[in-house]
Amino acid sequence: MLSLFGTVKNYHWGKKGPQSLVYRLAVLNAQSDAKLSENEAYAELWMGNHVMDPSLVKDTRQPLGAYLAKQPPEVVGSTGDLSFLLKVLSIETALSIQVHPNKKEAEELHKLFPDVYKDDNHKPEMAIALTPFLALCGFRPVDKILDFLKTFPAVAELLGEENVQKLQKDSGTEGHSEGLKACFTRLMESTPEEIAKCLEATKKQMEVAMEPENILLKTFLTLQRDFPGDVGILTVFFLHIVELKPGEAIFLSANEPHAYISGDCIEAMACSDNVIRAGLTPKPKDIPTLIRHLKYHPQPLASKIFTPQKLNGDDFVDLFSPPVKDFAVIRYRIPAGVKEHSVKLKNHASVLIILSGKAKLECPGSPGIAVSPGSVIFLPGNIGNQLNIQKEAAEELFEAYQATYNDF
Repeated sequence: MLSLFGTVKNYHWGKKGPQSLVYRLAVLNAQSDAKLSENEAYAELWMGNHVMDPSLVKDTRQPLGAYLAKQPPEVVGSTGDLSFLLKVLSIETALSIQVHPNKKEAEELHKLFPDVYKDDNHKPEMAIALTPFLALCGFRPVDKILDFLKTFPAVAELLGEENVQKLQKDSGTEGHSEGLKACFTRLMESTPEEIAKCLEATKKQMEVAMEPENILLKTFLTLQRDFPGDVGILTVFFLHIVELKPGEAIFLSANEPHAYISGDCIEAMACSDNVIRAGLTPKPKDIPTLIRHLKYHPQPLASKIFTPQKLNGDDFVDLFSPPVKDFAVIRYRIPAGVKEHSVKLKNHASVLIILSGKAKLECPGSPGIAVSPGSVIFLPGNIGNQLNIQKEAAEELFEAYQATYNDF
């Protein structure tokens, strides 16, 4: 087992200094060679072997990929590299309205625009809330969108009567909706002047029709405050507003529209950084590509929540196993009063981060490794299929998240 340095990302939407979990974990990770400022935004901590920013082996400062390239094949497994990327996110203001391409689309986009789409992999991903977490995710049912258009006529006017009529024809559908595509395309292609006029009128209509604590109104006003005049604000009428409690998760398949708005989370994904953006961001937008690649599939809110299962029936260990092979996430929560715990695992390489508790991790035939909050550990695929966790203090909660290849 190896101790790693994760890679810190200072994106504008991150929380500042000690308010950011990413910052606090980086400090605990003892990154003495990293320049950490309490005045900067700390958005993401990357842990894995992405080509742009691989983790470093702590003892040698060697990139993880360079280390793996010199190891026997069984250290990584049949994939030949880590198929996943594990992250921690600390979000102060919304991330962009975005989708991720499927594998074939990613290869095409990388070939055509390598400076924008920097790798050729798809990027299904999962977010597991560590704090109350707010996100936009997936298209609402058509009937719900139509209700909004009746209540807020300024939005209907922006979309146009013909497009709204197309949407009405798809009432009740959960399959592909041409009406939804027509309306969303019209929204995203609107001029800044049209958007500004609609936002002003809609804000007045919402403040009359809704209580101040209404989540739709609060989200609208938050996005308007942070991204005044942005077309992405109006997507709240099309996309679900998902409120996750700590421990709850959402899974995002290829071409599903989404935007994280606030909170801290664990994020796992296929090893890629391909993002198609279309709003709520100062970064370059690619609206034509987003419109072309989106899945226009309205679904109920409940379908967005991803439920874990107990790993091998273990009360202290949860498995988040999405419908892709690239990654799964294992969550350890060893409660106070339990000093030692053993877990059966697959023989796959994995990366693990400790959020709370001090312990020693051991596998059969391994000398073990001491861990504490902020520790990032690489576990090779040939280390054995049992992980023993010996807590330093029984009264502490031990909490950790582990990303690995998904064949559960």
